[in-house]
Amino acid sequence: MSVEENISNVITKIGGDVKRNWYPVSERPGKEPFAKEIEYTVGDLYSGKIHLRNEGDIYVFVVSKYVFNWKEKTKDLKIKGELIDAAGGLMWIREENEKSLEEDMKFLRDYVNSAKSSSSQH
Repeated sequence: MSVEENISNVITKIGGDVKRNWYPVSERPGKEPFAKEIEYTVGDLYSGKIHLRNEGDIYVFVVSKYVFNWKEKTKDLKIKGELIDAAGGLMWIREENEKSLEEDMKFLRDYVNSAKSSSSQH
C-alpha cells in the first residue's frame, strides 16, 4: 500500500471520515505543489488536514471545539510526534511515520472525548 492509502486507513481505523481526498498543495497558485493534503473529521471531536510533503514528511493539522487552548494542554499530550505549533483550538504536529500518526490520532480522539465529557458535566 502507498503512504497515502496507509494514512487514509488510519483515519477510518480510528473511527474518522475522509471529507476530501488527496489534493495537491502549493505555496500559491501557479507554483509547483510541494505537498498533498487530505481533510478528515473524527466524529464531532476534532477535524483537520493531514499534509504529506513531497519528500515524505507528515504533518497533522488538528482543530477542536472542545479544547480551547492546546498550548495550555501541551504537558498533558502524550504524543509521539513533534508539536510544531499550538494556538487556541488549533494545533500542528509533525509525525515520524504512519505508525506514530495512528497512535497520536487515537490518543487525540480519546483525549478530546474526555475533554468533551468533562465540559458537558459543568
